[in-house]
Amino acid sequence: MKFTDKYNLPEAIKSADTRKVVTLKEPREDRKYIADNPNQLFLTVYQVDGALLKSQQPGDKKCDYAIYTSNDDLFLIELKGSNYSQALDQMKKTLDCLLTPDLDALHSVNGRVVLSKTKVPATLETKEKKMMLLFGKLGGTLKKKSREFREVV
Repeated sequence: MKFTDKYNLPEAIKSADTRKVVTLKEPREDRKYIADNPNQLFLTVYQVDGALLKSQQPGDKKCDYAIYTSNDDLFLIELKGSNYSQALDQMKKTLDCLLTPDLDALHSVNGRVVLSKTKVPATLETKEKKMMLLFGKLGGTLKKKSREFREVV
């Protein structure tokens, strides 16, 4: 089953079109993720936490957004203050919920974290490396940036 067939919830889809630029930003926050789409792929943008995936218990947060491309690439986006460890936990929970056996293989699954600050304690190196390996096994990457993350999808 294709990702867009399984996750076809109108209340969770923010947009589904071929626009050249997609900007994801929380209200009253300066952190943002910008996806440049020069080839005008069909992009489906999801609100994940609270819409696509509803938390079963308080504090069980998922990542903020997901972008699925017509090339079968999935980008999980978390806009976070400075708690990088929590952002990694949210990415892991999101992956565990979204990637089910009934889905067709995705070309790649990528994690993107936009932080207010990029200072990351050394103790997080192990957790970050584990998540990088996990995304690598899924054909993708895990990347973080401060304030603004811009990339071509």
